[in-house]
Amino acid sequence: MDHVLAYGGQSMRIVSLIYGSESLEGRRRTALWIVLGWALLVGWLLLRHAFWRDEVRALSLALQGDTVVDMLRAVHGEGHPAVWYLLLRGVHTLLPTPAVLPLVSVAVALAAALLLAWRSPFGWFVVAALLLGRVGLYEYSVMARNYGISMLLMFLFAALYPQHRDRGIALGLVLLVLANCNVHSAILAGAFALFWLLDILLDKSANRSPALRNFAINAVIAMVGVLLCAITIYPPFNDAARSFIPAGDSVRRLATALFLPASSFWELAGNGLPPAARLMSRWPSHYLFVSQLLMSVVLAGSAFGLSRRPAAMLAAWVALFSFSIFFAVVYPGFYRHQGLWLVFLVCMYWIVGREEPAGAAPAMQKLRGVGMAFFVVLLLLQIAVGVQKVLPIASGSEPESRSRELARLIEQTPELRAATILSDPDYLVEPLAYYLPNRTYLLREQRFGNVVHFTRNARLALYLQDILDDARGVRSMTQQPVVILLHERLDPSGPVRAIHEGYNWQLWTSPEQVRAFMSATRRIARFDPVCCNDESYDVYVLE
Repeated sequence: MDHVLAYGGQSMRIVSLIYGSESLEGRRRTALWIVLGWALLVGWLLLRHAFWRDEVRALSLALQGDTVVDMLRAVHGEGHPAVWYLLLRGVHTLLPTPAVLPLVSVAVALAAALLLAWRSPFGWFVVAALLLGRVGLYEYSVMARNYGISMLLMFLFAALYPQHRDRGIALGLVLLVLANCNVHSAILAGAFALFWLLDILLDKSANRSPALRNFAINAVIAMVGVLLCAITIYPPFNDAARSFIPAGDSVRRLATALFLPASSFWELAGNGLPPAARLMSRWPSHYLFVSQLLMSVVLAGSAFGLSRRPAAMLAAWVALFSFSIFFAVVYPGFYRHQGLWLVFLVCMYWIVGREEPAGAAPAMQKLRGVGMAFFVVLLLLQIAVGVQKVLPIASGSEPESRSRELARLIEQTPELRAATILSDPDYLVEPLAYYLPNRTYLLREQRFGNVVHFTRNARLALYLQDILDDARGVRSMTQQPVVILLHERLDPSGPVRAIHEGYNWQLWTSPEQVRAFMSATRRIARFDPVCCNDESYDVYVLE
């Protein structure tokens, strides 16, 4: 009996850590102070943030065409549904400046943070861990992409669910919009719908017939959203783009995804942290398996904290393993994708709340306490992952892109202010549209533009001499200077090389071509590697 009471006390402490022990007013006041501190940190990080190509590409696509219909045609097949583009274009209509990109991203994140602070049942710990972890502090706030809007909509679903489960179409409309934020959120819209259905079926006190009829109406609305998502992203116009997942051995990858989901959630699971890297270097095979096994237990076990509402527990597992399989056999998941499952899990804890059902068996109480402990561990881990991510950016030692520094160089060099900029690989020019009005030329597609199409109908193999010839042609056409960005560091003493770039591009160099290129150009800058991608390059001016 003493053992049971002692465990019960520990379990209550975990419950109090997640849901707080203060009054509702006290919890809200503390949470709002956390939001204020978070907003100041996000603002500071935003000032140091260098926008990279995936962020600016979305804005460039959103601004294409004279009308919204033209824009929707332009984004058809890009790989992302339309909500983010519509939001950016709509705000840009009111505020015609590239600054709408961070403004919209931070406004969406702030709305989500305020909703979490004001409407959720959580205490200070969950609010702080989520906002000060990598999800809230960087990926869905500073990083201006279409994933923060997913967090806001998931929080909105959790806030509306208790009052709207059995009436109205508000929840169905939320799921419709959620499904059109990104492909991963379309999967989560299905997971929310599954939870909703099971919650009605397993609720003995519910008036099931009208509740199921209402659910069916909302399910149709959500399915329309999924259909719109599919219509928008297929068929892809980036037909040369292919998955980073190698062909073959799909059975092994599928089995690994099912039995070791942490293998698909490697960033969320903290495998990129320095201690993990050191251990992996000492015991590579053993550590990898053991760490994936332990973190798989944490990921799947965190759903046991929802056991008082089995529908939520089952939905969390379905979402986890659906994502794991998707990452293993369709497209690998990076933190921005993996974090969506964490937000979904938080929403399930939001809906379930802290109350223990009357007469719950001690074994169920213990199981729920273990699951909540895993949930706490998972949230704490995200703070460490977030600190590791933002420190190099905050210090300025490793920005996300060199586009801002290049823009400063161009602006400070009077003879280059009207220059046309081209690059190899082509996508190095995509983030420049945020910082510079200069025209950019796409070598592979031989056209002016700031959005690369990864198409097979392009020059897949390029020689260094081709770059030089095209630069001369552009200068003759525009009668303006030409700036060339090269990711590859040229070495005239090196051998003939075939350099693989992008999805299926090649750049060929030879000592003769390198010498010819260097004699026809002047290198004016070298920008070192960045923290998160390959947006570093040497900058040449065509003589």
